[in-house]
Amino acid sequence: MYSDYVNPPLNFSPKKSLGQNFLIDENIARKIVQLLAPQPDDVIVEIGPGFGVLTKYLVPSGCRYLGIEIDERLIPFLQKEYTAFPRAEILHADFRKVNLDELAPGTKLRLVGNIPYHITSSLVFAAFAQNHILRDMMLTVQKEVAARIVADPQTGGKDYGILSVISQTFAQTEILFTMSKHVFRPRPEVDSAVVRWTFQSPPENLLDADFYVRMVKAVFGQRRKTLRRSLAAFLGHEISAAAPVDLQRRPENLSIRELIQLANALILGQD
Repeated sequence: MYSDYVNPPLNFSPKKSLGQNFLIDENIARKIVQLLAPQPDDVIVEIGPGFGVLTKYLVPSGCRYLGIEIDERLIPFLQKEYTAFPRAEILHADFRKVNLDELAPGTKLRLVGNIPYHITSSLVFAAFAQNHILRDMMLTVQKEVAARIVADPQTGGKDYGILSVISQTFAQTEILFTMSKHVFRPRPEVDSAVVRWTFQSPPENLLDADFYVRMVKAVFGQRRKTLRRSLAAFLGHEISAAAPVDLQRRPENLSIRELIQLANALILGQD
């Protein structure tokens, strides 16, 4: 139970199905918010506020605050603590199913959260599907996943993959700091890292972002196969003409620039 370190005390048991590991270190919570540097004109969306360890520092900044919590058991606690603030709102929802455009039309959102590790990829991809409305995103993720997000084909090795490519195509990425597994309850099996994505416009030479993302997922989903084989499975037919890259290569050896060139060639039928 959480009565020993949650304030106020709550008779609460975390759900494994939700991947709940709650940050309990106030110094780290303050550090995350200091690095985020919320301003009164910001619209900040916190993914999974839990017991409000970040929320208590975000809301007083004067920003417009939207907390999206999937666990209905935590909603009464969060509403009692924070809806007295006129610019704070608590929503019961799965972030991955939320239409961000409806939260603050015409405004760029800033995302922050200590997220369940088992849904990191699906949550990040859900955010990127709506990246046109995002300014930046700061998430606590598994340390090994953080390494994948910032990996490149020259030095990343097996870490360089779908998360790396999609993240770095549409955002600038950086690991801000790492933290021990001991600052969470229940204690996870791995250490963590805080990663920041600063979103940017899609590359001007990228013809179709949706096709590009699907292609990247397809070829890296079969990363040990050559591009010729994985693209044939993706397209449903063999590639007969010349391509802008050697199709005997594997996707883990291609730069983002080369992947964009390949996607464009396939779109134009100049494969």
